[in-house]
Amino acid sequence: MLFKNHHDDKENLRIIVACCPGEVIPLENLSNDAFSSLILGDGFGVIADKNSFNSPSAGVVKDISDNKHEITIKSDDGFILIVSVGADSDNNNIEADCLVNLADRVGPDTKLWDIDVDYYKEKGIDVIAAVVVTNTAEIPAFNINYGKIKDHCQPVMTIPM
Repeated sequence: MLFKNHHDDKENLRIIVACCPGEVIPLENLSNDAFSSLILGDGFGVIADKNSFNSPSAGVVKDISDNKHEITIKSDDGFILIVSVGADSDNNNIEADCLVNLADRVGPDTKLWDIDVDYYKEKGIDVIAAVVVTNTAEIPAFNINYGKIKDHCQPVMTIPM
């Protein structure tokens, strides 16, 4: 496993979980410059294995993009998260059924989207979700665990507070 900004203090950890099972990758590996340049903040991508995409944290939906592919969540811990599906492609080509509304309370068991991942895999398209913490500049340290994950509730990003 790779770690970014390793921090050993395990007290008062805040956790951001994977939004779907799959392969966790660095945002820098995405071809979409908005994510790979880290201009929006730091976080991770997930090459999805399953059709369900859940919230990576408990919080409230603050914004949903017009095309329904990006959802902004203010977490209960004060983090502003952008969760995007189709983050490494022209996401207008990916049909995403958005299942939440503005001001909804969400948590790791709340489905945000349903997408037929197998349909896109057959066409040679990986469905990649990006989870970006837009206020990472305010966070002194965090860990991101890259690699294969089997459960959408598996911790990926840990932030000591």
